[in-house]
Amino acid sequence: MQHRKNLSPRKAYVPSSWLLVLTALVCLGGAGWIGWLLVDDSSSTPAATASASATPSATQTPAPTPSRTTPSPTPEPTRTTKAPEAEVARDVPVSVLNNSGIRGVAAAFSAKVTQAGWPLGGVGNWTGAIEGNTVYYPSAFEAQARLLARDVGIDRVLPRLPNMRSDRLTIILTTAGS
Repeated sequence: MQHRKNLSPRKAYVPSSWLLVLTALVCLGGAGWIGWLLVDDSSSTPAATASASATPSATQTPAPTPSRTTPSPTPEPTRTTKAPEAEVARDVPVSVLNNSGIRGVAAAFSAKVTQAGWPLGGVGNWTGAIEGNTVYYPSAFEAQARLLARDVGIDRVLPRLPNMRSDRLTIILTTAGS
Protein backbone atom coordinates (compact mmCIF):
# COMPACT_ATOMS: atom_id res chain seq x y z
CA MET A 1 0.00 0.00 0.00
CA GLN A 2 2.93 2.24 0.45
CA HIS A 3 3.34 2.81 -3.28
CA ARG A 4 -0.21 4.18 -3.70
CA LYS A 5 0.23 7.05 -1.28
CA ASN A 6 2.38 9.00 -3.70
CA LEU A 7 -0.22 9.00 -6.52
CA SER A 8 -2.47 12.00 -6.88
CA PRO A 9 -6.19 11.28 -6.99
CA ARG A 10 -7.63 11.10 -10.51
CA LYS A 11 -9.66 14.06 -11.65
CA ALA A 12 -12.58 13.91 -14.05
CA TYR A 13 -12.18 15.58 -17.42
CA VAL A 14 -14.41 18.65 -17.73
CA PRO A 15 -14.51 20.09 -21.23
CA SER A 16 -14.32 23.84 -21.64
CA SER A 17 -17.51 25.83 -22.17
CA TRP A 18 -16.74 26.67 -25.81
CA LEU A 19 -16.45 22.96 -26.61
CA LEU A 20 -19.85 22.31 -25.03
CA VAL A 21 -21.44 25.18 -26.96
CA LEU A 22 -19.85 24.06 -30.24
CA THR A 23 -21.03 20.48 -29.72
CA ALA A 24 -24.58 21.67 -29.00
CA LEU A 25 -24.59 23.86 -32.12
CA VAL A 26 -23.36 21.02 -34.33
CA CYS A 27 -26.04 18.69 -32.94
CA LEU A 28 -28.80 21.27 -33.40
CA GLY A 29 -27.61 22.10 -36.91
CA GLY A 30 -27.57 18.45 -37.90
CA ALA A 31 -31.03 17.89 -36.45
CA GLY A 32 -32.32 20.99 -38.25
CA TRP A 33 -30.85 19.85 -41.54
CA ILE A 34 -32.43 16.40 -41.21
CA GLY A 35 -35.75 18.02 -40.26
CA TRP A 36 -35.55 20.33 -43.30
CA LEU A 37 -34.98 17.35 -45.57
CA LEU A 38 -37.99 15.53 -44.11
CA VAL A 39 -40.26 18.58 -44.30
CA ASP A 40 -39.09 19.43 -47.82
CA ASP A 41 -39.91 15.92 -49.07
CA SER A 42 -43.29 15.77 -47.35
CA SER A 43 -44.33 19.21 -48.61
CA SER A 44 -43.97 18.15 -52.23
CA THR A 45 -46.12 15.03 -51.75
CA PRO A 46 -49.44 16.79 -50.94
CA ALA A 47 -48.96 19.21 -53.82
CA ALA A 48 -48.29 16.30 -56.15
CA THR A 49 -51.45 14.52 -55.02
CA ALA A 50 -53.47 17.71 -55.36
CA SER A 51 -52.15 18.15 -58.88
CA ALA A 52 -52.81 14.52 -59.69
CA SER A 53 -56.41 14.87 -58.51
CA ALA A 54 -56.85 17.93 -60.72
CA THR A 55 -55.66 16.07 -63.78
CA PRO A 56 -58.31 13.28 -63.69
CA SER A 57 -61.10 15.82 -63.33
CA ALA A 58 -59.69 17.62 -66.36
CA THR A 59 -59.92 14.37 -68.30
CA GLN A 60 -63.47 13.81 -66.99
CA THR A 61 -64.63 17.22 -68.21
CA PRO A 62 -64.00 16.51 -71.92
CA ALA A 63 -65.89 13.18 -71.68
CA PRO A 64 -69.32 14.81 -71.20
CA THR A 65 -68.59 17.52 -73.79
CA PRO A 66 -68.34 15.13 -76.77
CA SER A 67 -71.91 13.99 -76.07
CA ARG A 68 -72.92 17.68 -76.20
CA THR A 69 -70.73 18.18 -79.26
CA THR A 70 -73.07 16.09 -81.42
CA PRO A 71 -75.96 18.61 -81.30
CA SER A 72 -73.83 21.80 -81.48
CA PRO A 73 -70.11 21.44 -82.26
CA THR A 74 -69.28 25.18 -82.28
CA PRO A 75 -69.59 26.06 -78.53
CA GLU A 76 -67.92 22.89 -77.24
CA PRO A 77 -64.27 23.55 -78.25
CA THR A 78 -64.50 26.81 -76.34
CA ARG A 79 -65.73 24.99 -73.21
CA THR A 80 -63.05 22.30 -73.30
CA THR A 81 -60.39 24.98 -73.67
CA LYS A 82 -61.62 27.01 -70.69
CA ALA A 83 -62.61 24.18 -68.33
CA PRO A 84 -59.09 22.84 -67.62
CA GLU A 85 -57.80 26.40 -66.99
CA ALA A 86 -60.47 26.99 -64.38
CA GLU A 87 -59.56 23.78 -62.55
CA VAL A 88 -55.81 24.45 -62.38
CA ALA A 89 -54.92 26.27 -59.17
CA ARG A 90 -52.22 28.90 -58.96
CA ASP A 91 -50.90 27.50 -55.67
CA VAL A 92 -47.51 26.07 -56.68
CA PRO A 93 -44.50 28.21 -55.64
CA VAL A 94 -42.52 29.75 -58.50
CA SER A 95 -38.77 30.43 -58.44
CA VAL A 96 -37.52 33.06 -60.88
CA LEU A 97 -33.87 32.74 -61.90
CA ASN A 98 -31.78 35.17 -63.95
CA ASN A 99 -29.61 33.75 -66.72
CA SER A 100 -29.45 36.93 -68.81
CA GLY A 101 -26.31 38.47 -67.35
CA ILE A 102 -28.27 41.67 -66.66
CA ARG A 103 -28.56 42.53 -62.98
CA GLY A 104 -32.09 42.64 -61.51
CA VAL A 105 -33.98 40.88 -64.31
CA ALA A 106 -35.32 38.08 -62.09
CA ALA A 107 -36.36 40.49 -59.34
CA ALA A 108 -38.25 42.68 -61.82
CA PHE A 109 -39.93 39.70 -63.49
CA SER A 110 -41.00 38.23 -60.14
CA ALA A 111 -43.46 41.13 -59.82
CA LYS A 112 -45.19 39.87 -62.98
CA VAL A 113 -45.44 36.38 -61.45
CA THR A 114 -47.02 37.62 -58.21
CA GLN A 115 -49.39 39.95 -60.09
CA ALA A 116 -50.66 36.90 -62.00
CA GLY A 117 -51.56 35.32 -58.63
CA TRP A 118 -48.67 32.86 -58.19
CA PRO A 119 -46.81 32.50 -54.87
CA LEU A 120 -43.15 33.44 -55.18
CA GLY A 121 -40.77 30.64 -54.16
CA GLY A 122 -37.55 32.59 -54.57
CA VAL A 123 -35.47 34.83 -56.81
CA GLY A 124 -31.88 34.13 -57.81
CA ASN A 125 -29.39 33.45 -60.56
CA TRP A 126 -28.85 30.47 -62.87
CA THR A 127 -25.54 29.49 -64.39
CA GLY A 128 -25.60 27.41 -67.53
CA ALA A 129 -26.71 27.62 -71.13
CA ILE A 130 -30.46 28.02 -71.61
CA GLU A 131 -31.84 28.75 -75.10
CA GLY A 132 -34.63 31.14 -74.10
CA ASN A 133 -37.01 32.14 -71.35
CA THR A 134 -38.39 28.84 -70.03
CA VAL A 135 -40.82 27.52 -67.44
CA TYR A 136 -39.54 24.23 -65.95
CA TYR A 137 -41.87 21.91 -64.07
CA PRO A 138 -41.82 18.67 -62.05
CA SER A 139 -44.01 16.03 -63.68
CA ALA A 140 -46.83 16.54 -61.16
CA PHE A 141 -47.16 20.24 -62.05
CA GLU A 142 -47.33 20.23 -65.85
CA ALA A 143 -50.80 21.80 -66.00
CA GLN A 144 -49.74 24.57 -63.60
CA ALA A 145 -46.58 25.18 -65.66
CA ARG A 146 -48.57 25.66 -68.86
CA LEU A 147 -50.95 28.06 -67.08
CA LEU A 148 -48.02 30.00 -65.59
CA ALA A 149 -46.39 30.26 -69.03
CA ARG A 150 -49.61 31.73 -70.46
CA ASP A 151 -49.95 34.10 -67.50
CA VAL A 152 -46.46 35.59 -67.87
CA GLY A 153 -46.01 35.31 -71.65
CA ILE A 154 -43.35 32.59 -71.94
CA ASP A 155 -43.52 30.15 -74.87
CA ARG A 156 -41.09 27.42 -73.71
CA VAL A 157 -42.36 24.91 -71.13
CA LEU A 158 -40.10 21.95 -70.33
CA PRO A 159 -39.72 19.23 -67.66
CA ARG A 160 -37.41 20.25 -64.82
CA LEU A 161 -33.69 19.59 -64.96
CA PRO A 162 -32.26 17.07 -62.44
CA ASN A 163 -30.65 19.78 -60.29
CA MET A 164 -33.89 21.77 -59.90
CA ARG A 165 -36.24 21.51 -56.93
CA SER A 166 -39.15 19.12 -57.30
CA ASP A 167 -41.65 21.07 -55.19
CA ARG A 168 -42.01 24.17 -57.37
CA LEU A 169 -42.06 25.63 -60.85
CA THR A 170 -38.90 27.37 -62.05
CA ILE A 171 -38.66 30.21 -64.55
CA ILE A 172 -35.25 30.84 -66.09
CA LEU A 173 -34.91 34.18 -67.88
CA THR A 174 -32.32 34.54 -70.61
CA THR A 175 -33.51 37.89 -71.96
CA ALA A 176 -34.72 41.01 -70.19
CA GLY A 177 -37.51 41.67 -72.73
CA SER A 178 -40.14 39.29 -71.32
